[in-house]
Amino acid sequence: MTASDTTPAPGRPTSAWPLENALLSAVLAAQRVSWIDAPARALGLKPFTRRHLTRRVLAQLRRTSSGRPTRLRTAFGTFLMPLTTADATGLIGRADEAGARGAVTALTAAGRRLRLTPHAAPAAPRETPETRGTPQMPVVEVRAAVDEAAARLLAARRTDGSLTRADWCALTARLARRIVLGAEAADDSLVSAILEAAGEAQDATGHTARVAALRRRLAPYVHGDRPDGAPWAALADDDRDEVVEHALETVTRALADTAVQALALMTVDPLTPAGDRAGRAVFEALRRYPPLAATVHQVRAPFTWQGLSVEAGTEILCATAWLRDLDDAEADDGAGGEGHGHGSGAPSASLCAAPGPCAAAELAVLAAVELVGALTRHAEPVVLSPGLPGLTPDALPDELPAASLRLALSATGAEPDVAVAGPGRAADGHLPPGAGQSPAHYAGLVTAGARTLDEHARRLADCARQPGWNHDAFGEQCRMTLLAHAERCARAAADARRTAEWLAN
Repeated sequence: MTASDTTPAPGRPTSAWPLENALLSAVLAAQRVSWIDAPARALGLKPFTRRHLTRRVLAQLRRTSSGRPTRLRTAFGTFLMPLTTADATGLIGRADEAGARGAVTALTAAGRRLRLTPHAAPAAPRETPETRGTPQMPVVEVRAAVDEAAARLLAARRTDGSLTRADWCALTARLARRIVLGAEAADDSLVSAILEAAGEAQDATGHTARVAALRRRLAPYVHGDRPDGAPWAALADDDRDEVVEHALETVTRALADTAVQALALMTVDPLTPAGDRAGRAVFEALRRYPPLAATVHQVRAPFTWQGLSVEAGTEILCATAWLRDLDDAEADDGAGGEGHGHGSGAPSASLCAAPGPCAAAELAVLAAVELVGALTRHAEPVVLSPGLPGLTPDALPDELPAASLRLALSATGAEPDVAVAGPGRAADGHLPPGAGQSPAHYAGLVTAGARTLDEHARRLADCARQPGWNHDAFGEQCRMTLLAHAERCARAAADARRTAEWLAN
């Protein structure tokens, strides 16, 4: 008998129990209702929020399946779901090696499926001191493009300092085209429109037609005469299309969503030196709010992985954000703490569904950091929506959709020297003279003051609770004085918040 005769045949994935299927269906449905956490939070019932219920369901699945990938039959489809981050990476990596991975779609919180461009590797990095490990474009070239884009964004502010979502997306898409395709493609907004339409295609036929239209539109920029420094200059013509499409999609996503989330997070970390804030904020946004929180990978050919047989037609659900949150919660529980869901791994892993490193995602992270840094050199972000109490350092929301954010960029110093006219600006692109700063600027200052008053109230109340005041009447009088000061601070904070809300609206 040979060794191969004793090798066990690959087994089929275990199936979840009917109750587990029902619970996961409920979890998937709950993600679509953004207000569902409000009653639980209002009543102080944190264990009944979507995040904590999702953790409990996944922890139950891990226990009953011994952590192995499990087949789940839900109201939204049948999936093979890895239950650890390592298994998700290994399973998808093996599918890639076997040539078995087909189309990949992003699963949004609203339940929509968006088609993603295939991961494609660009040319080998050039060995220059300024590439900083990013093969697509030297840092100095990215900064030149970002500086112009930042000036355009500042010029597009309303008279109150705010930026509309439409203006933000249009100008960041322009920046993505310039970084990936070159300056001559910056104003070709049709490229981005076709790319977005391809992602939203409902069927394979429509997707194929839109991808063909996109490649026709990209041809002059990708297959024409390109300088040697272009990202795809060393690639054969047949390889260029997928590299460019993937880079353009990834950079656009990071600039449109992650950069604005990072600006919002900067409002709760105002004391960090400006040079550190941009990078920290972008990395934190990618950890807390990964753009690809869940992806579905189609299997087009059978393969085996760690003794598990995966059939053609299977859909692998990689719930990246859920798994990271559960891993962190279990690690913190073991250390006696509370999970915060920050996740782990390289920030670029949140932007690409591929199991390994992605140079396009690294470029996207670089572009987002440079954009946030360029904007905050001239302005300070202020969150106008969601409204007060807004974002607080100790109670950041579990979800922060970029489309739900309304930001103002309040001037803090010298404006960039640009000649881009915008709403509320003179023809030379500069804000007209006026008295004082925008209302949004003062709303931000007043909100920060309210937080300080709240902190004073808390510290005074904590001091009053100390047992050292119990010994005599004078001590009790001191305690009453401290509590009275704490109440006055709390009332002042509430008044300040009402003032900030009036200023912001």
